[in-house]
Amino acid sequence: MMKQMKRFDVLIVGAGPAGSFAAELLAGGGKRVALFDGRPEGEPKACGGGVTAKALKAWPQLLQAVGRTVAELDLYSPSGKRLHLQLAEPFAIYSRIAFDSYLRERARSAGAEVIAAKISGRAFGKHVDGWQVRSLCGEEFTGRMLVGADGAGSPIARMLAVLKWRWPLVTGRRCLNTRKRRLSLPSCRAGLATPGLFPGWITFRSA
Repeated sequence: MMKQMKRFDVLIVGAGPAGSFAAELLAGGGKRVALFDGRPEGEPKACGGGVTAKALKAWPQLLQAVGRTVAELDLYSPSGKRLHLQLAEPFAIYSRIAFDSYLRERARSAGAEVIAAKISGRAFGKHVDGWQVRSLCGEEFTGRMLVGADGAGSPIARMLAVLKWRWPLVTGRRCLNTRKRRLSLPSCRAGLATPGLFPGWITFRSA
């Protein structure tokens, strides 16, 4: 029996902070979003898990994630000398498992459909509806917009040659597309899920 293809406005490959953040904003703006989480449940990610004071000010909801804030530091030299630093603005440290889970659940609560499936960098292509991706188990999904949020070495970004322009990382309030224009994320939410307008590679960070 042939499986029915699932259709969405936006397909987001990668459910780390960038993908989940984008999914929450787009789903909250009324888009039907598929967020693909290809990492095995509970698998840790090699990452310090630090979030800067500037990012915490921009997105105070991050303080609700399970973690710890750091307001002072002790630094020790090889000779044993100690330097104590009192920070003017604390930063936060999280377990990436807990942090990613928190952001992913926020995306789900906003209306995004979280799909536990790994998408290969070669398992996507153009479709009459815009874009089509296929999971490793053969399920197919289409969307008018495709977002590669699958890491700094994004296979999807490489396949789409997005990286060859060597643009700086995108700030948390902006996104880039292949027409080399900067678009505000509220505009993206409002209805720029148009066939051919993206592919996009979105990475959220503090400006």
